[in-house]
Amino acid sequence: MTRARGNWLIFLIFSCFLLFSALPLAVEAQIFFGVTPIRVEQKIKPGGRLTDVFYVRNNANRPIRLKVYPENWWLKEDGTPSFVGQQAVSFSCKDWIKVNPFDFRLQPGEMKQVRYTISVPENVEAGGYHAAVSFENVPETPEGMRLGQVAFTAKIAAAVYVVVGRVEPQGTLEEVLLEKSANNQILKIKVANSGKTHFRLKGEVVIKNAQGKKVSTLEVPDEPVLPGSWRYVSIPLKENLSPGSYRLEVRIDIGREELLGLDKEVEVK
Repeated sequence: MTRARGNWLIFLIFSCFLLFSALPLAVEAQIFFGVTPIRVEQKIKPGGRLTDVFYVRNNANRPIRLKVYPENWWLKEDGTPSFVGQQAVSFSCKDWIKVNPFDFRLQPGEMKQVRYTISVPENVEAGGYHAAVSFENVPETPEGMRLGQVAFTAKIAAAVYVVVGRVEPQGTLEEVLLEKSANNQILKIKVANSGKTHFRLKGEVVIKNAQGKKVSTLEVPDEPVLPGSWRYVSIPLKENLSPGSYRLEVRIDIGREELLGLDKEVEVK
């Protein structure tokens, strides 16, 4: 079993519920609770079962009510997560996850354990699977709240990755682009995952001038690429490149013995 407690992404999703049909009044939305870990990675054999916990804390000065549920998600081309609830996605492990408790209240400052159990089917194919365990506060009408006021909800989603059996990552570097956004230059790297398990990116981009001298080294962010998909990874340049010819040398480690590599000549005008 492996477990990662490092930061990945904290997904904060705000929504609002208009009470009845009057005009809404402005209400400030805040996150009143925290969840840790925000990402877990587990290795489980076919037919295996594992139970672990999330910790949830109420940071508000009033009681809050939370509901907890597994749901599906996928990454858009720019790496933005899209939460789709019960909608089917490839390589999902949502139906393997059970949480307890799934609806509860927390007093101010209280911390609670939420157990999650992953039960892997016997006949599942070796691969990397993913889902999310989402923690969402349930809006309750405060005493004295007027018609037309808006109650906001907030959601924190913890990413769950399950690797079943032995499977090697498969990926390719498709393209590297140098683009301009406002007054800043940004490198965009297109990475494709042709395999059956997710991988995370680790590596660097070396930028050399026309004389072969290194002018900048950029770290590739630690971000996931889901199986059977592709996405762009954006890296802002530390300093804009002056007009001229440059060579971009990309090297990325996805967990294989060999690195992925891509070199490209670009012209900055």
